[in-house]
Amino acid sequence: MNPSFPYPPMPQGVDERVIAPSAEFKKEVVKVAGAIAFFGLVYVALMAAAVGLAVLCGYAGVALVLLKPAFFTLMIGLGLVGLGLMVLFFLLKFIFKRSKTDRSGMLEITEADQPELFSFVRKITQETQTPFPKKIYLSDDVNAAVFYDSSFWSMFLPVKKNLVIGLGLVNSVNVTEFKAILAHEFGHFSQRSMKLGSYVYNVNKAIHNMLFDNEGYGNTLRKWSELSWYFALFATLTVKIVQGIQWILQKAYVVVNKPYMSLSRQMEFHADSVAAFVTGSEPLITSLRRIEAADICYSQLFNQYNAWLQENLKADNMYPQHRELMHRFAMDFNIPMAHGLLQVTAQSLARFSQSRLVIKDQWASHPSTDDREAHLLALNIPTVLLHDSAWVLFRGVEQVQQQMTDKIYDRAKFEQAPQTLNLAAFTQKIATQVNERSLDKAYQGFYDDRTLKAFELEVAESLAGVLPSFRFEDLFTEANCKLPEKISQLERDLHTSKQLLQGEHDIKTFDFDGQKFSIKEASTVQSILEKELEEAQAQLDTLDKQVYQFFVQQAPTEEKKVALTAAYRHLFVATVEAEEDTKSYQRIYETLRPVFEADMSVEKAKVIMGEVKQQEEPLKERLRNLLQDPTFARCLTPDQQSKLENYNASDYAYFTEEGFDNTAISSLTETLDIFVNTAWEKCFQLKKETLALQITLLPIRQEESVAGLVV
Repeated sequence: MNPSFPYPPMPQGVDERVIAPSAEFKKEVVKVAGAIAFFGLVYVALMAAAVGLAVLCGYAGVALVLLKPAFFTLMIGLGLVGLGLMVLFFLLKFIFKRSKTDRSGMLEITEADQPELFSFVRKITQETQTPFPKKIYLSDDVNAAVFYDSSFWSMFLPVKKNLVIGLGLVNSVNVTEFKAILAHEFGHFSQRSMKLGSYVYNVNKAIHNMLFDNEGYGNTLRKWSELSWYFALFATLTVKIVQGIQWILQKAYVVVNKPYMSLSRQMEFHADSVAAFVTGSEPLITSLRRIEAADICYSQLFNQYNAWLQENLKADNMYPQHRELMHRFAMDFNIPMAHGLLQVTAQSLARFSQSRLVIKDQWASHPSTDDREAHLLALNIPTVLLHDSAWVLFRGVEQVQQQMTDKIYDRAKFEQAPQTLNLAAFTQKIATQVNERSLDKAYQGFYDDRTLKAFELEVAESLAGVLPSFRFEDLFTEANCKLPEKISQLERDLHTSKQLLQGEHDIKTFDFDGQKFSIKEASTVQSILEKELEEAQAQLDTLDKQVYQFFVQQAPTEEKKVALTAAYRHLFVATVEAEEDTKSYQRIYETLRPVFEADMSVEKAKVIMGEVKQQEEPLKERLRNLLQDPTFARCLTPDQQSKLENYNASDYAYFTEEGFDNTAISSLTETLDIFVNTAWEKCFQLKKETLALQITLLPIRQEESVAGLVV
């Protein structure tokens, strides 16, 4: 009997050996088992030492009191007993810690709610020969995962897993890809190594607990030390012993996790094989690529929602709006759409990561998407594609989407009842924002996301009259328009090469331009990148001047030429001022940094806030001038302007006898953020106006303008 929902058939005649663990997989399993055994020996040795210390301290404490009964011997004896017990407890406290997955952002669904979805999942578990999930949850994001609540005892007792399905994922894939993704998740549980994963997970939890989760333990030590100076001495000794144990645990963490990360990558390949075995090779490849793009759009969506909280706006249904952003993504980056979905390939996303310096991250838990695609293509398992949206498996789709949207906004704070934003209003608002933030398309992105570097306008203008005439299409070639992007990538690669030289990556080799280099050769790569960056930056500087000179040549009147030069000058001045404003911003934040990082004495707090008071005097003077600047003022919302004016009129103490004035510090930090962001927003608006003026000087644009006047 056919199911009442589309179900992609399992490929027939596929050799089951494709899902057999590889030799590399088995080798990594042996390594991880050995690493776990090593940690077990280390932990047993530490426990034995701690028990021995506790017995020795207890015996010494009692013996001391019996030998010479007195107050000071009693206190020393109690201190010794306390030291032994506290060290022992440090090594045992993780056993009593239970980890529970936060479900506050999830919606639990039942088979009565979604019978087709449950039937779909059940068929996948039958094909992958894995147990059906204990519970199924929905989340908002572009993801799917299996999870369970764990404790120390879950290493030894069977634990049923839960499935969580992100509706952002459902929004981004077809039903065949959805099957492949879920089959991948279930594929993990056909691996015997998953038990090893559970052991490593709990070992990591134990180590993390002893390295970082020590607030309660530290409070107990502090209270003990405050009872008497005798106890304070032994508390200090306890801390020193615990620090020694933590040093050993940090080394053990590396020993356990390096091989586990290698195994984890092999586990991903194996789970991919399981997914391909029941669905075919292609669906997982296409879904992996599309998920990357869908996740970018999803992040953009949330950035918009967060920005609109101040406008008291709330989405009525986030998922059609997510799809709208995916459609825009397709248009912006010339990615084809089919069956309502992005048709993303490796080439589609290559523009987002063009690094020539490749580091194989040995701490990565997943292989790269390129490596996974190569593995799946090598399997070459045929696919029967069903292009139905994964939403066909859900009942009451719009209701489910709105329910999740409301759950997202449960965490949002509005000053008053928010106004809902439907798809039409969202689309219009996005279009308006894009128009406001976009530069003329004739520039082909040449000026996007960069600061225009100042040059001598008078010299450039004087040379424009004697230079040969430029042509617009010769200046704005594809190579020239990609030059700023090339410089940005060179800067990123140069930063990475410096990290390699500083030992920030625990690797022995890396790839550059397709060739393998040892870590010692990072300085050679750095020199290459520095030279290329210098040449590219010089080329861009020359090109910026030539563009200016070209438009000077195009200016039909002296008045237009003067206006263009004035616009450039205004932009250059604003950019220099924004750079200085940023330095002021950074100086104050650097002074404030200790306030946010740790407790401090009253004397130190007074010194820091005294420095802040001195630094804010020129800041307030600068703000007074900026608030009189029409260009700066029009970049502010009424709320931002009010906040800047209120801050400028205030005289905060920041620190009093009662402690820090958090309201005052919040006002300062908020003002600083508005101040520096608006300084750069002013630069953007001036740049946009300058470029708009430039483009009107082209003969074809002048003709369009005249034609418009005639009409």
